[in-house]
Amino acid sequence: MNHTLRRSRRRSLSAVAAAGALTLTAALLATVPASAHDGVDHGGEAGADAALNWSNYEKVLLTKNVGEPIDLAVLPDSRIIHTARNGEVRLTDPGTGVTKVVTTVPVYSNSEDGLQTVALDPGFAENNWVYLVYAPIDANGDGTPDTPTGSAPNSLPAGADESYWDQWKGVNRLSRFTWTGNAIDLASEKVILDVPVQRGQCCHVGADIDFDDEGNLYLSTGDNTPASTPGANGFAPNNDAPGMNPGFDSRRGAGNTNDLRGKILRIHPEPEGGYTIPEGNLFAPGTEKTRPEIFIMGVRNPFRIEVDSATNSITWGDYGPDATKAVAASAGRGPMGLVEWNAASLDDPHNGGWPFMTGDNFAYNDWDYATNTPGAFFDPANLVNDSRWNTGLTQLPAPRPATAYYGDNPGDQPWDEFVNFGSGTGQGPMGGPTYHYDASNPSTTKFPAYWDRKSFMGEFSQDYIAALTVDWNTFELTHIADFLPNSALSAAAQPIHDNPMDMEFGPDGSMYVLEYGDGFFRANPDAGLYRISYVEGNKSPQARFTATPQSSSTAPLTVQFDASTSSDPDGDAITYQWDFDGDGTFDATGVTASNTYTTLGAYTARLRVTDASGKFSLTSRAISVGNQAPVVTVDYPGNGGFLDWGQVAPYKVSVTDAEDGNSPVCTRVAWTYGLGHDEHAHPEVSGTGCTGAWRTDPNSPEHGSGALIYGAVVVTYTDNGANGLPAATGEASVRLNPKLQQAEHAIGRQGVIVYEDETASAGNAIRGLGNGDFLRFDPVNFSGITGAVVRASGAGQVQLRWGAADAAPFATATIPGGAGWKDVAINFTAPTGTGALYVTSASELAVDSITMVGNGVADVAAPTTAHTLAPAAPTGVGGVYNVPVRFAVQAADNGALSTVQYSRDGGATWTNLAANQQYGVTFNTNGVYNLQYRATDTGGNVSPVKTVSFTINLQAPNEPTVDTRTLVTLDSPRVTYGAPGSVDVQVTHAATGTPTGEVVIRSGETEVGRGTLGADGKATIALAADLPVGTHTLRATYGADQVFKSSVGTGRLTVAQAKSTTTGTVSPDPVKPTVAATASIHVESSTGIVPTGTVTVTVKRGTTTVATVATLVDQSGNASILLPKLATVGAYQVLASYDGSTGVAKSSTTLTLTVRQ
Repeated sequence: MNHTLRRSRRRSLSAVAAAGALTLTAALLATVPASAHDGVDHGGEAGADAALNWSNYEKVLLTKNVGEPIDLAVLPDSRIIHTARNGEVRLTDPGTGVTKVVTTVPVYSNSEDGLQTVALDPGFAENNWVYLVYAPIDANGDGTPDTPTGSAPNSLPAGADESYWDQWKGVNRLSRFTWTGNAIDLASEKVILDVPVQRGQCCHVGADIDFDDEGNLYLSTGDNTPASTPGANGFAPNNDAPGMNPGFDSRRGAGNTNDLRGKILRIHPEPEGGYTIPEGNLFAPGTEKTRPEIFIMGVRNPFRIEVDSATNSITWGDYGPDATKAVAASAGRGPMGLVEWNAASLDDPHNGGWPFMTGDNFAYNDWDYATNTPGAFFDPANLVNDSRWNTGLTQLPAPRPATAYYGDNPGDQPWDEFVNFGSGTGQGPMGGPTYHYDASNPSTTKFPAYWDRKSFMGEFSQDYIAALTVDWNTFELTHIADFLPNSALSAAAQPIHDNPMDMEFGPDGSMYVLEYGDGFFRANPDAGLYRISYVEGNKSPQARFTATPQSSSTAPLTVQFDASTSSDPDGDAITYQWDFDGDGTFDATGVTASNTYTTLGAYTARLRVTDASGKFSLTSRAISVGNQAPVVTVDYPGNGGFLDWGQVAPYKVSVTDAEDGNSPVCTRVAWTYGLGHDEHAHPEVSGTGCTGAWRTDPNSPEHGSGALIYGAVVVTYTDNGANGLPAATGEASVRLNPKLQQAEHAIGRQGVIVYEDETASAGNAIRGLGNGDFLRFDPVNFSGITGAVVRASGAGQVQLRWGAADAAPFATATIPGGAGWKDVAINFTAPTGTGALYVTSASELAVDSITMVGNGVADVAAPTTAHTLAPAAPTGVGGVYNVPVRFAVQAADNGALSTVQYSRDGGATWTNLAANQQYGVTFNTNGVYNLQYRATDTGGNVSPVKTVSFTINLQAPNEPTVDTRTLVTLDSPRVTYGAPGSVDVQVTHAATGTPTGEVVIRSGETEVGRGTLGADGKATIALAADLPVGTHTLRATYGADQVFKSSVGTGRLTVAQAKSTTTGTVSPDPVKPTVAATASIHVESSTGIVPTGTVTVTVKRGTTTVATVATLVDQSGNASILLPKLATVGAYQVLASYDGSTGVAKSSTTLTLTVRQ
């Protein structure tokens, strides 16, 4: 196997797949001489003068188009394949300066999961096989995602048993594909191995691969356990307390002989997929409760491994937990957080000891997480795994001490070079390649023979590359060199090392380095792919340019190109050539140029810079004519806002897009929240939405007291694409600061010393803060902050300044003299926006911490609520519902809702309403419902309780639902008493169907008519004949049916008196004296109604009234009156008078009567 083709291996990404860092001041530190522990003067070795002369090296940027960079593989033709966590596979051609996304692998991407490693088969030149490690969305191909989105809870939900955790089981997959020459053929996939994992949590994927000369494949796997395990406090996360997420116990994976996690596996991949087991692994096939694939067990996150058959070795870096030295000294739980670099023989399968041991077999305490009490310390001579999640052997192989380990500061480790070479804080060991010098290689840029058989590693958190000399017979580290330090690169005007992610030697003997840059879960501006070459004398120029603008929605687009930032390390004059459309032909020359793109499309603009000797470098940028990337803005919280761990920060994201407009599809607003730790981050949860809340984990401090931790959020939005161009993505990022800010964690420190102090809040503090000195915290946003508590020691003042160390102070804390730390509270009106906080003093004070006071950006506002009922109004007669009722709560919050609940028993018990049911529930049984309801957000804020009441009676008749209008038409507006006529009534509506039922007509409260609607919805109703004389407002009321509602129509009617006619007879006539005659009177009205009232009969003889008699008219209009007995013979007049009534007028008639003997 030609090891000049071999690769480096990467970094432990407990933090990455998402690694990241604070934006640090690029401190250029002088090179610290390495300690020669082997007693050899390495500077005096053959070839050392030239090899250690850093001016003989050049570091050239190949591309910054790397996405969120994860891994690389150099092809035999020196093109580079490199991966990004989101599934993108890129191909960079140094010969043209062009980088393109050539393949996209669909991946599950919660936390650190996604696309990981790319590697070439040892026989790549013949078979074109490429290997990828990735997290499939649908591993079994049934069309359904294997696991839920989002994050799993820390503990079992109420009522759930341990089978609940099964839904989070997924796999990380190792597969082989065919390289087509310019892309990976996804259809050619051959699945080699699936590693079962638990999803929905952070961290530690591992997932690097390499080969030995026998074709065996080595795959590293992480322990799949978060550093912020509840109760871990920066020590081994072995939490198997009842009810807790099994992911909190690293013993279930790394310490389990029957599990593939936390291991380095050795298998032999077969041509048709799958694998066989080579001889010599840790457990022979068939060994009970073991997996034969295991070569090395007991590792935490060996993110980058290197297999080197020439030295018969495997090397790797391994991340560790985070307890500080001060915390470890007093906690009684084990060693401080240590990281490791290891070298082992390919004939030496073993147990690395994690999570029972670390470093030089420093033992952890078998802590009882359920009771938070110590147990015995694990015994390396009798190592037992008694976790309730352990499916393997209880008695474990003896642990092997690390080849090298290191902690935070000088004195924490045997090899202080590990913490002296770089800048920054934290530890991030990335395994790297072992170099083999090949004198027959014609490349003039290959590394010199001095580096032969030396192993390289990258320090992700401290930004350096080290070369390690190993005795390959004993696998002991004998020397460490700071390779091409950043101070030398800066002095030579070359790009510095910035979070090295992966390293590999190419066929030209140059080192190819993929750098993550400062940031998290994103394509960081300072990420890039570089080539480091040995070049004595003249160096290649550095090609850099800007393109303004780089995109537009329409054509033509005129772009101004400026290469003035290009440079030559030797100071030589350089020439500039521009290829505006990427067709291979240079179109213009000069340090600046302009080009107008007249046609919509995607273009690659290239710059070639050449020095006088003909050395050149190329770089390129994409020009989009037709689609501009969206602009993503986090409206709140402000970048650098403060909160306490466990609180949530409401957020709002807005997006503007030149083609799609300013109304984003909120499901495309994607975010990832991670726990930043030193220079990297642990992605913890992902989500979508224009609004919501980012929850911080209350267990975040379990990284270890005094650890530099913070929240890191990256928000992205991908547009629709436009004008035939692919979709473009924009992004924004936010840092969330804990209110407690340790002085030693200031991002910038001038003139102060960090020192250990057991009385300090995190075991460390700073001292010597005097004139001209400062602490700088950045980014900072004081939204919601009203003051601070400054913890300091010594007599004097501490000033808080904004934007500069010499700005006017906006707050001052006066520290009283006396021994010990003093907590001084100050109130202030804080500066607005995001910026840098400077802490100064002229008093040579010691400062422990600054704790912000106020709500900060935490969610402290309760949700608002309202409710609806469906149907909106009662449907049954009597104001009841005679159908099932759906009750739903409309809840809104400035962040995210946690629960929406209702109660039927006055608040004694509460029932959750489901979000996927729009927070609604249907009631379908008879009864009286007196409901209370409330909402709680993820910040724990509860809305005021509201109430609603209703009654269900499913047997009640329907309440009509359709509005009607009753129209009244009179025969005549004026009628005569007794003949009022009739009323035509019509009930109209806007729906289908015909109203049925009665219409009642009233005058005042008196019913004067009633009728039934016909099939046409009409009725003719006769009015009561005795409708009184006068003017009436007639109200016609439609009484409703089961469909149509009641309505009223009116008409105005005047009733006049009827005329009357009085007639009569007297009998007998003539009548004898003293015999009484009878007058029969009949009164008749003009309308036929029978008059009522009195008839008066007056008997006269001449002018003399003889008698007057009155009586009532009967129901037939008749009156019979017995006249008085008349004694005098003669003629009499009988006058009959009808007196009239309110409805009938008066009338009379005169009759005669003769009295005869």
